Amino acid sequence: MISFQNKIHNSFFLNNSLILLILILVTIARIIALVLSPIELSVDEAQYWHWSQNLQMGYFTKPPMIAWIIAFSTNIFGQEEWAARICSPIIHFLISITIWIGTYSTFGNKSAKIAALIWIFTPAASLGSFIISSDTPLLLFWTFALVISLTLLKKNNVLLSLCLGLAIGLAFLSKYAALYFIIFFFLWWTIYDRGKAFKANNLILIFFTCLIIASGNLYWNYVNDFVTLNHTVSNADLSIITLNLNNMIEFLASQLLVFGPILLLLFLFLVFESFYINKTLSLLAMLSLPIIILITIQSYLKIANANWAITAYIAASIILSSFVVINKRKYIRFLFKIGLTTNVILSIFILSVSATGSIYPLELKSNPLRKNIGFESQSIVIGNIYENEKVSAILFQNRSDITRFNYYLNRFDNKFKGKIFILNKNLHPSNYYEKNYSFNHALFKEDEKVLILSQNINDNTYTNLSNLELVNKISFKTGKNSDRNYYVYRAYIVK
Repeated sequence: MISFQNKIHNSFFLNNSLILLILILVTIARIIALVLSPIELSVDEAQYWHWSQNLQMGYFTKPPMIAWIIAFSTNIFGQEEWAARICSPIIHFLISITIWIGTYSTFGNKSAKIAALIWIFTPAASLGSFIISSDTPLLLFWTFALVISLTLLKKNNVLLSLCLGLAIGLAFLSKYAALYFIIFFFLWWTIYDRGKAFKANNLILIFFTCLIIASGNLYWNYVNDFVTLNHTVSNADLSIITLNLNNMIEFLASQLLVFGPILLLLFLFLVFESFYINKTLSLLAMLSLPIIILITIQSYLKIANANWAITAYIAASIILSSFVVINKRKYIRFLFKIGLTTNVILSIFILSVSATGSIYPLELKSNPLRKNIGFESQSIVIGNIYENEKVSAILFQNRSDITRFNYYLNRFDNKFKGKIFILNKNLHPSNYYEKNYSFNHALFKEDEKVLILSQNINDNTYTNLSNLELVNKISFKTGKNSDRNYYVYRAYIVK
């Protein structure tokens, strides 16, 4: 039986002040890189920014937390890209500190500091610090919930039970993947605990506290025909099964870049042992490995994005740090050092890419950042055409275009608010813009003049529009041999 007591004295490298300084300096460097970065908002980021301009208890595809966070940061710092994203590096810093605190009370100070370092340098945290996504607050509240759970294992406390329900509820308001915590926590309780540490009345208190916190979003879904829940279910819909082995291989390969290639393999080597060492490690194992297995199965049956299993790596960081400190097998510590060094190098590279917008020294045929540059300059041209043509609205063909151009046209003065629509051809809306900004449902007068932005030349297949005429071509060079072209058409409304 392994004894999880910290028997190794602190070295200079693991001095508390030095570790805290590393976490702070890494976070400051990431914030500076955000301010310097030429990388523009992605489709999702621009959509979340749009949501933040109209705060609600829910949105078409996500719960409301991401919009609340962006509204908070942009109201303080302004509407620039870095202001929309600035909470991300701060949140990952808070996650590292929370992991440190939670691991300290369970496995000792050295494990705690190693766990904090593991997280801050994971590729997930490194990349996640330069984008704002619903995963960011989810990870924070998931970490709170995990740390409170570890504390409750040692001390049955009503206040802590309330805090656990609060954390899970806030995680639910961030992303519905928080349900994994509830599912696997209850599975762990059924197998390992059965009322010994977590009494039934504690579980009831946790559940109802979580339900109260989530009730606003649940009610919003109710009055909006459960649109967000239906969208989430459709993403994981297994009624259409493809059984694609390539999808599964791609997902597993992506996990090497989420947690770090060596640390992921080391975690998988150690995690099975965690299920039977003690109750604490079994809880950590249950809130990590089954999530990865579940999403891997999903990727084989249909498809899964690389970030869908990201919550598993909070517990994985703690498991790794614990084994590294107490395990006498030297090759485990050697592999861990190589793995952490690899992640530090990846973090530096991601920092450089974010700050410069260049993937140097990599030489790729196609620039992976090309989809996130040039929209600001193209939006200036679009705004000028709008003014010169004296039109009533701008019509876009897809979500990818309307999100970015809406941000760059509206971010400072909302000049184009209520004048941007999407030309959807779907009977039922498939995204936020088709539901709320559909050209088909907009109120226009006969012969009202509008602009259409299309990436196709000679695009004249629109209903309810007449006299289409090409008025401009807007180009932006995205690479040595590639351009992004938009064709701007003038048209008139036909009733």
